[in-house]
Amino acid sequence: MYGEGKFGGGGGGGGFRGREGGGGRGFGRRPFPPRREFNREERPPAPEEPEISGPHITRVVVPGEKLADSPKAVQYGFVDQGKTYSSILGLYDESVSRLVPLEGCYLPTLDDYLVGVVKEVKFSGYNVDIKSPYNGFLSSKETRDEFELGDIIYAKVKDVDEVKNVDLTDARKLASGEIVEVLSVKIPRIIGKKSSMISMLMDATKSEILVGRNGRIWIKGGNSALAAAAVLKIEKEAHMPGLTDRMAAFLKQQV
Repeated sequence: MYGEGKFGGGGGGGGFRGREGGGGRGFGRRPFPPRREFNREERPPAPEEPEISGPHITRVVVPGEKLADSPKAVQYGFVDQGKTYSSILGLYDESVSRLVPLEGCYLPTLDDYLVGVVKEVKFSGYNVDIKSPYNGFLSSKETRDEFELGDIIYAKVKDVDEVKNVDLTDARKLASGEIVEVLSVKIPRIIGKKSSMISMLMDATKSEILVGRNGRIWIKGGNSALAAAAVLKIEKEAHMPGLTDRMAAFLKQQV
């Protein structure tokens, strides 16, 4: 699971916050009906996320900009006539030949956990909006729960085929709370190395926070307004060095 560590308790209002671009569908701010609560034991463990090390980022690059005069195996890059170029707008770290996207839509990947919205109920299962050009499908065989149109769920990507049909599994309803939407490429920064950033947010705000790899973040209880503001601040400043120290100071000041 992304962004999980320890969890606070409490209730909270409901709704969506954040940007509408990159797959947002204008849900607006609205309360969610009460649902069955998560049991702490039901949550899968959080994977470690590589933290973008700000001081090593050397420059912002645009699509087509040269990264190196030799061929290099760089994710989001391509090689042409023996030279390496960027295919995206991003931050290029020359010391480790790493290219970090600054924008882009969510592309589903096997075993990703995401926050989705049920947009169609069928006899065979549920079509789910996953904030992506592609839709998710949750088969009735993959869940013991019944969902309704508009339900917010937390689910795992079970399979992605060659034409990007996305099958989901391990779905749970998210009760009340609110959703903050960010660019999916900023999620690793929001989580932090070994979940350090998201753990700091939960400790400071006493909120429960579930982070979807698709750029939707569920927040419930505690100081949810501060948690949402902190998430949006991280998204805005993700490319800047010293982010962890700035966020620690920000949270200390607000608390």
